[in-house]
Formats: sequence, C-alpha cells, structure tokens
Amino acid sequence: MKQSIPDGDDDLKSAATVKSVEVAVQILDALADAPGPVRVTELARSLDMTKARVSRHLQTLMSLGLVDHARDGEGYVFGRKLFKFGRAAVYRSNVAEIARPYLSELCAQTGHTALLTTPTKGGAMVVHAVPNPFEPGIMVQPGMVLSLPGSPAARLFYYFENRKPIPPRVFENLSKYGVDFETDTRGNGLGGIAAPIFEPDGQICASVGVILSSSLLIPEPDMQLLATVKSVTREIQKRYADGVVPPLMPPQAG
Repeated sequence: MKQSIPDGDDDLKSAATVKSVEVAVQILDALADAPGPVRVTELARSLDMTKARVSRHLQTLMSLGLVDHARDGEGYVFGRKLFKFGRAAVYRSNVAEIARPYLSELCAQTGHTALLTTPTKGGAMVVHAVPNPFEPGIMVQPGMVLSLPGSPAARLFYYFENRKPIPPRVFENLSKYGVDFETDTRGNGLGGIAAPIFEPDGQICASVGVILSSSLLIPEPDMQLLATVKSVTREIQKRYADGVVPPLMPPQAG
C-alpha cells in the first residue's frame, strides 16, 4: 500500500518531490542515449527500478508532453515539447550569442559562408549561419544537420567525444593545422573547414567554420584562410571559456 506523507511534514514532501524529479531526469537521459524507442522493461532494467515505478513516471512525463509513445506503439521516445526546449536551449545558448557577431566578421574577412554548429545525433546541427550573398549556390539554414563522414564539424564532435572508430584524418589535420577540413563534402564541389569550441571542463560544445569551394583546400588548404578561422575561433573561445585545455587536442606540429 502506498504511504501518504503527512501534510505538515514539508521536508519529507520536498525530499519526495526531488527524488521524483531525479527519476524523471534519469528516464529522459536513458531515452536520449538510446538509438531508438525504449520499452518499459529496458528502462527498468537499465535504471534498476521496478516496471511499475518506471511506468508511473512515464505516464507523468507523457501528460506533460515530455515523452510520447513511439509511432508503432512499441516503446517510448522524446515528446514534442522536449524538442521545443532543446531548440530554444541551443539557439539561445551563451556560445551562440557570443558567436553571432564573430560569424559576421568571419564571413566578411574570408568571403565565405560562416557557420556555428553544435553536436546532435548523427552529426553537427547548424545553429547560426552567415551566408555570403555572392555564393548563392551555398544553402545553409539553422536546423540543418551536417553528417559524417563528409562534415568536418561532425567529425570534430565525433573525435572529441572519443567515439570509435575515429573518422580518418581528424587527428592528422588537428596536429598539422589545428582544424579539420574536407573537400567535396556533399558531391557538389564544396568543402568545409571547422575549428572546435570547448566547455570550461574541456568537453567540445560547438564548432566554427566556413563552407567554400574545394579548390581552396586542394592540394593544401589556404594557410591564410585557416589562420582567419582559427583567429575568430580563439576570440569566441576566450569570451566563452578562456584558458581551457582540452585533453584530446593533439599538439600542433612546428
């Protein structure tokens, strides 16, 4: 039988509420880490809880729009409201606000479309882009996902999150140039350059880069162009989290 908490015991009520929130966050974390819909049995096993307890929390999360049934009815997935919260958190994050004027500067200095991306499942999501009006063939919009293996931004996230297998040439490019780059990323003659931005704890949180003609990266990338991308990235890093030493950043040659 479920025990009720006396009305006068505010401390016990508060503790129970906090515990419920903790369980709800654990469930959301498990859904975020899963490659697809998750069933109650799987959640209960991974969280070491009873199916009844997990089911109660899932019903509450569903009533709030934070969790939903999978389309085929088998298991649970994120609800629409979480995607709304996620978009707002990304687009209004400190790093995005700091980077906006610098992206305009990067576009003006290089003459190429500049963009800020953040990690997302499957690659790198464009948070902000400043297009060059003289390059009408380059269409980059916020919300677009740049995927592996062609996107240097996606490769940076994969590398610094220490996921295996590491995409080829990332370590080599970081060691030699301090950035990653790729030619003909989508089979249209365009390439990309990306430089990482880190959290205070050294974890990667974003990348800054440009999209441009692959001819500027063959046979070797234009060094002045790389220097400009790195300079702008350093300024953003300095304002966002100065003095960070990312553990996986290889020392640069020379």
